[in-house]
Amino acid sequence: MEKHKTFESNQDQVRARYNFLARYHDALGRLTMTHRRESIEALDVRPGQVVLDLACGAGANFEPIRRRLGSGGKLVGLDYTPGMLQQARKRIMCNGWKNVHLLKGDSAKLPFRNCTYDRIICTYALKVIPPFYETLDEINRVLKPEGIFVTLDGKPSGRPDRFINRIILWMARKGPMSDLSRPLIEEIKARFESLKTQEYDFGHTFIAIARKQ
Repeated sequence: MEKHKTFESNQDQVRARYNFLARYHDALGRLTMTHRRESIEALDVRPGQVVLDLACGAGANFEPIRRRLGSGGKLVGLDYTPGMLQQARKRIMCNGWKNVHLLKGDSAKLPFRNCTYDRIICTYALKVIPPFYETLDEINRVLKPEGIFVTLDGKPSGRPDRFINRIILWMARKGPMSDLSRPLIEEIKARFESLKTQEYDFGHTFIAIARKQ
């Protein structure tokens, strides 16, 4: 399969951009990164499980996931950007969470054994991460059999308002360095036996729910 030719970006550029955005991440997210609640509900977290929040950013997903895990579960947040991890660490310390752990790491080379996680979530990041093919391979590798992977991200719309797709694609690239043209759903489908999708915002936002057999 021919790989998608993304717009020019690399991990150093992405890290620099998100280091700058880190302190504003929560405020911006409330305006532009909606539907986290729906994605976490789709993750179907159970008490005592082990969950990976991949490209966790400042930790906006932590509280609702941790609440579902209970005291016997474990949540690991991994990100490539030091500024984001600093904000996430402040969130953990302020709340006194003992079962939330942070790691700096490359999503294309995850530092975990095969079949480590019951659940993996990635929100608004797979269309930013430059090596997203390798990242999807790694997600499949570290997810347990019967485990669930959920991603929340943006895409061009196929609905009547698709005339604004060019504007949205341009804004996504200029701001968060997100390539919304990536064939993300198709690539997830190629790696997982079971996949369901749900669209929001007139088709410009989607949640993909994949289960590993």
